[in-house]
Amino acid sequence: MTSPPLFFHFCVFFFLVSGVYAQAPRPNGRDNTALTPLSEDDADLPVQQLAQCNQTHFRTYDGSCNNLRNPLWAAAGTAQFTYHPSHTSTTALGSRLPSARLLSNILSSQSSDLLNNRFVSEFTVFFGQFLDHTIVATPVNQSESMPIPIPHADPIFSNFSKGTLPFHRSVRAALPDAPHLERPINSLSSLIDLSSVYGADDLRTNVLRSFSKGEIRTSPKGMLQLNTQRLRNAPSNQPHFFLAGDHRANEHPMLTALHILFVREHNRICRELKAQYPRWDDERLFQNARHINIAQFQKVVYEEFIPAMTGRYVGRYYGYLPNVNPTVSLIFSTAAYRVGHTMVGNSIHRLGKGLRNMPSFQFTSMFFRPSTVMNEGIEPFLRGSLYHRAQEVDLSVHDALRNFLFTGIPQESGVDLVALNIQRGRDHALPTYNKVRQLMGRRPARTFADISRDPAVQSKLATAYGTVNKVELWPGLVAEDHVHRASMGPTMLRIWHTEFARLRDGDRFYYRRWQAFPLHMWWRVPSLRRFVYSRRSTMREILIQNTGIASWEVPRNPFFSGGL
Repeated sequence: MTSPPLFFHFCVFFFLVSGVYAQAPRPNGRDNTALTPLSEDDADLPVQQLAQCNQTHFRTYDGSCNNLRNPLWAAAGTAQFTYHPSHTSTTALGSRLPSARLLSNILSSQSSDLLNNRFVSEFTVFFGQFLDHTIVATPVNQSESMPIPIPHADPIFSNFSKGTLPFHRSVRAALPDAPHLERPINSLSSLIDLSSVYGADDLRTNVLRSFSKGEIRTSPKGMLQLNTQRLRNAPSNQPHFFLAGDHRANEHPMLTALHILFVREHNRICRELKAQYPRWDDERLFQNARHINIAQFQKVVYEEFIPAMTGRYVGRYYGYLPNVNPTVSLIFSTAAYRVGHTMVGNSIHRLGKGLRNMPSFQFTSMFFRPSTVMNEGIEPFLRGSLYHRAQEVDLSVHDALRNFLFTGIPQESGVDLVALNIQRGRDHALPTYNKVRQLMGRRPARTFADISRDPAVQSKLATAYGTVNKVELWPGLVAEDHVHRASMGPTMLRIWHTEFARLRDGDRFYYRRWQAFPLHMWWRVPSLRRFVYSRRSTMREILIQNTGIASWEVPRNPFFSGGL
């Protein structure tokens, strides 16, 4: 990214209002009127029927009032977006389709490594999951079951007494203008706002905060605080698990490490701000540090992560567009962004100081084991992920996710993540792969060869579905031949760029908007000059600043494997 031009400096100076950040009100950003879950179809409703927003300089935690005319666009607890006007079905698909577990066995069995040919790093995969846990969480209704039948003679699960794998349907919200129709909700803000660090509601945020010097509360060695107040957490609210902005932070060591990394970065920015603005109180320090941390994160997403995955940048940024709805869409959250599931290997790699080899852990043994991070720190896991290649993006998924997910957790049976992806697509009534091709401006596939030139992939799809028009969305997307310089096919690429353009253009607080920071901060806060508005790798700097990893141990671009 180029440095801000002279005209940019002039505009900021001209429009700068003295003391614009003089006060930092709590960013509830709205009145006390309860927010009714609405959808993107409510754009025509009068604003006064929705919520009264106060124009603050900081984001709300739940994403409401990002758009002042449509306060619930991208807000937590609202229905997910759809690109397809008729995609409002309340009925799950799949009653006449083969078992999702059977399709998983046919399509996705992988017994050995198939490494990414573009040298995308394992760090990229886990960063992508951290981003996912920032923009979407689809809650499920435990009382609405939709079990997955286990095929006869299944190689792993045939001995399960119930004969099915557990599955529960997503919580859905009715559309106000069509109460008989509903869509799955997103319990998080859809905006790229680091809710994974700060939480998506006042209660969680207030527990996370120390209310001293603007910082987030941590435990010894700069770790996340423990869940002593028993807030909602996965896999349980027991106090020996870490507490973060998102309830899934304990899932595995690399995800936990990224949560810790960005909490430390927030606190580092607080110290930097305190040195420059010694009279600022806790609230002002917290909100401004949060603002900068989110800006850095957005820069990493758009300037480093997306190009690493797609081989190109999202289209040109023309500024905030209030007519753009930045709510996460169903085809993205349920299919196109689940690309990372194909990129995870069987092992979590570690490297010690000086890039010394350390024994790796089996992925299946590391689910919800925060004690591992407490004892070893985050550095071995981060180093390991930086120097090992991810798996290729394809139909194949390692056994760690396809056959043994969460087997180390008491009262949890093994689960097949591929089967869950397929079943979730049916639960959400996703259009077929061919319909989404058309929706993205492409001609429908007429044969399986139009999806992939690989005869083995064609054979798997033919065995699973019979005809190309029956191919479901997630399998079709990951089966596509890759676009040149990208780790995905053309349909998935168009979904990614369309989605991330909406998340950017509809974000009133996006970091490249000229009003993002007042001029005095631009000159006085080193993080803005060094990380946000510079050409250097922001992710690399964040890793070096907040860990014990030496600068020479971090590759120039963390999203591509350093190799050993």
